[in-house]
Amino acid sequence: MMLYVFDELNTLCDSFFEDVMPLLSQERYTKVSRLRCGADKNASAAAYLLLRLVLLDTYNINETVSFVYEKKGKPVLESYPDIHFNLSHCKNAVACAVSDEAVGVDIQHITPISDKVARRVMTDCEYAAFKASSAADDYFCEIWTVKESFLKCTGQGIASELRVLAADEIMDKNIIKGNNYFCCVCGHGAQNMHRKHIRREHFGKL
Repeated sequence: MMLYVFDELNTLCDSFFEDVMPLLSQERYTKVSRLRCGADKNASAAAYLLLRLVLLDTYNINETVSFVYEKKGKPVLESYPDIHFNLSHCKNAVACAVSDEAVGVDIQHITPISDKVARRVMTDCEYAAFKASSAADDYFCEIWTVKESFLKCTGQGIASELRVLAADEIMDKNIIKGNNYFCCVCGHGAQNMHRKHIRREHFGKL
């Protein structure tokens, strides 16, 4: 299992999406073009480039890849269905996990969280810990990434009832704390995954 993280979205210029258009599949280009915010366009394009980098480094695949989607929306590589992947992005970072088995990844920027939101997605024990924590926003963000990455791994999606899912009972996970964000990967072998921090210049390999 491999995890690639690029946490320098704020360094990308306004023309980044246009600059990397030739590296995107037609499907990805269409999806990114529909986004209105320039930052969102850069994040979506960068996430796709991370996937291409992982495929190149891990499987020696250097081509534009297209997705098909399972019933609940989980993407699958159309030409390589046995290679599992997952993408996520937040305010200043994007993440891509690739594995030979089912995998889910979530990356979230740490932000202030209301009591109402916390109560809606946490178990009773998690909520009590949230209320008692001196770093409640960090704690919530960590719990959220664990749950979402697990549900993305299983293909259930975040529509599932989060309050009945205890983050500490999810065993196959790996949590990383970055610069004002948390990232979690779930799936078999997550605890022994290889991780790479990507810089802008790495995209030049494609």
